[in-house]
Amino acid sequence: MKLVVAYIRTDYAAAVIHELYKAGVRGLTAYAVRGMSGEKSPFFYSKHPFEIDHLPDSLKLEVVCAEESTDKIVELIAQAARTGAAGDGIIMVQDVERVMKIRDIERA
Repeated sequence: MKLVVAYIRTDYAAAVIHELYKAGVRGLTAYAVRGMSGEKSPFFYSKHPFEIDHLPDSLKLEVVCAEESTDKIVELIAQAARTGAAGDGIIMVQDVERVMKIRDIERA
């Protein structure tokens, strides 16, 4: 299994989640986050970089999926979240060693 983690623009969250749902993804976690990447943004650097209130808002999405679904999910997120401008976000894929459903105490 894999964990797909994506940091995307908040205003593209609904479109990304909609595309994932259309593709059959029924489980995901979303977090409101703030952060910066290595790209230089005139908007960001015009403010004080060490004040958290000045960091851009983003959405962190996490999707646990079967290995064979990973490329499709990554592509869907990238297509739905892409503007072509700095700050579009980043997608990472990590290995998931084990998953357990707490309610049933069984491995998924």
